[in-house]
Amino acid sequence: MDAERTPGATFALSDIGWIDFETRAPVSLKTAGAYRYATEASAIVLAYAIGAGPVRVADNFDQLPGELWEHHKRVVAGEAVWAAWNAGFDRAVWNYSTEGFPELAPHHVIDVMAQAMAAGLPGDLATAARFAGLERKLESGRGLIKLFCLPESKGAPDTHPAEWAQFLEYAKQDIEAMRSVFLHTLQLPRAEWREYWAVEAINQRGVVIDVPLATRAAALAEEDKVRSRAELRAITGDPGVTVDMVKRLSAWLLARLPAEGRAIMTKREEEVDEDGKLVRPAKHALTRARVEKLIAYVQGASNTEELTPVLRLLQIRLYGGSKTPAKFSKMLSQQVDGVLYGQYVFGGAAQTGRASSKGVQIHNLARDTLKDERSAIDLLLSQGTYGELAEHGTGEPVARKLSLLIRPTFVPTGDRVFVWSDWSQIEARVLPWLCDHDSGARTRLQIFRAVDADPKLPDLYTLTASTLSHVPIHEVTKAMRQRGKVAELALGYCGGVGALQSMAAGYGLHLPDAEARATVEAWRRANPWAGRFAQDLWDAALRAYGVPGVPIRVGRVHFNYLAGYLGGTLLCVLPSGRCLAYRRLRWEYLDVLNDDDQPTGEKTRELTFLRGHGRMKLWPGLFVENVTQAVAADVLRGTLVRLEESGAFDTRLHTHDEILLECPQEAAAHVAAELRAVMQQGFDWSEGLPLMSEETAAYYYTKSEEAHGL
Repeated sequence: MDAERTPGATFALSDIGWIDFETRAPVSLKTAGAYRYATEASAIVLAYAIGAGPVRVADNFDQLPGELWEHHKRVVAGEAVWAAWNAGFDRAVWNYSTEGFPELAPHHVIDVMAQAMAAGLPGDLATAARFAGLERKLESGRGLIKLFCLPESKGAPDTHPAEWAQFLEYAKQDIEAMRSVFLHTLQLPRAEWREYWAVEAINQRGVVIDVPLATRAAALAEEDKVRSRAELRAITGDPGVTVDMVKRLSAWLLARLPAEGRAIMTKREEEVDEDGKLVRPAKHALTRARVEKLIAYVQGASNTEELTPVLRLLQIRLYGGSKTPAKFSKMLSQQVDGVLYGQYVFGGAAQTGRASSKGVQIHNLARDTLKDERSAIDLLLSQGTYGELAEHGTGEPVARKLSLLIRPTFVPTGDRVFVWSDWSQIEARVLPWLCDHDSGARTRLQIFRAVDADPKLPDLYTLTASTLSHVPIHEVTKAMRQRGKVAELALGYCGGVGALQSMAAGYGLHLPDAEARATVEAWRRANPWAGRFAQDLWDAALRAYGVPGVPIRVGRVHFNYLAGYLGGTLLCVLPSGRCLAYRRLRWEYLDVLNDDDQPTGEKTRELTFLRGHGRMKLWPGLFVENVTQAVAADVLRGTLVRLEESGAFDTRLHTHDEILLECPQEAAAHVAAELRAVMQQGFDWSEGLPLMSEETAAYYYTKSEEAHGL
């Protein structure tokens, strides 16, 4: 294993300087984001400490206090680091909201929040400290923040001296709590901090947006909200209904949907919400996943015309209830001179270590494209009207068209171009690689290797479609292949009928229960290796739980239960050496609920763990999903480090399977070839994992093939 990935005391306590700013600005941090906020904010308090030393506060920012200058010299020399909670914010404040402070670069700072979240603790300091059984912030903190830090705050040291003294003590407690959390969690190894620094460098570099396009789109999105509300009331005949009134909308739908549609509305199934948490929506809940299922059902129904009002109401709920069109306004409120900064949270998906996105949430952009995308962009740039956009292309709702124009709003700097690369089916490749001791998994890997060598061969989705549809490969249609793709994406993590139907709905397909059940059974018969791996992971985790401190290996990962760490934590060690943490594991007898969330009187024994703010149920499929997505994240994280540390690439955006750069137009072909080599290079820990990528160049960020090329 890479020595930099070996766990241990990465930084000696004496080499860490702890900082925490309190600020005031005329804008809201929540609305403006850290970077825009910092450009308008004033630093009013800096709490700090060096190593285990006493916590001090400064409230004069004409120059850096002397002892901090001395520590910073060591930081610049590579002998020490700064540490903060949600460090991107404090680094932005240091750089933009003070005077006389030296520049703080991404690699000068580590983020205690990132370390805490890797340990399974929440991302807010007060709760993380409490869950770890450590320091607690002053109860009066909220009132003091309101008095001194908000845009409308009137308090000042000379007008409220007693409260100001208390505020300084409050600031000190943040340092104490942060330092305690750091000391009570496993230090991230240097290799992971290099990954953090790479992501922060991209946050600091930012990405340009087409401000005129975003401005017009934001105006049309606001108009759409008004029009959609009026249309919703006309459809239902309810003058007071809004898109958020689920009870009224549900009653209207239940009165008009056929039996199969009503069954979709009432079926209680667990689903993953927008934050990645497994939830069991209430009866008749109009969640995104359920509405997508209903839309797919209505569009495939024989009496589609009769159900046109139902379809339109569902579309208004899906797109009007979505926050997606509002992303244009968010872009405008967070941009600084046309650039969006700080869009990523390193390790924000706590159970896998994948980055999450905030602000515009780049990870959640629609992959579909708008027909005649370029003409739609031109329409908005020429101040086209709502009616003109409604008539453009197909009959999709305006909100949907706007959501499909978010990606093209990202543009290169000046006359440069974008070059991006995405890994081909990376999670589908990682999963069998993790258990390639199984002959079935090795066979699956050979499919990828064969197609990589000869792209003319049928790919995995086509082969799966052939198996599921019982037809020869050459007879697989495009629609059949789409079903094969849906099955592969949904069922690899031990998903069942509900997972398959939800995935299918996301692709506009409706699978009746019988067809979905048959598909699940056929896929599992064809891929017994996947079920075996899930069970092997589960058995290994339980064995490790029973013998604390003894590593239990399964495939390319191993489990180790540390009974004394954060109340008892199961670690899953990945091939890279990175650890996934399942904190405070315990068996619980939980009530079995009926469809109305009432206890049936029966109990079920479940293994649960603490993640973030609440407990989650553990099951074999969750382990499979976590380790697969985590390894794919390691590939991305390591690749970002290579790109950043080479100094030859200008990375602007990334998603779970894609990296986007910008470069001069004349260098695009060369940059694409260089990027391809880095994407497929692999690592010392990934031997045997087949990586393939596809590179694209364009004048703006788009999934429309018509707009690809220069």
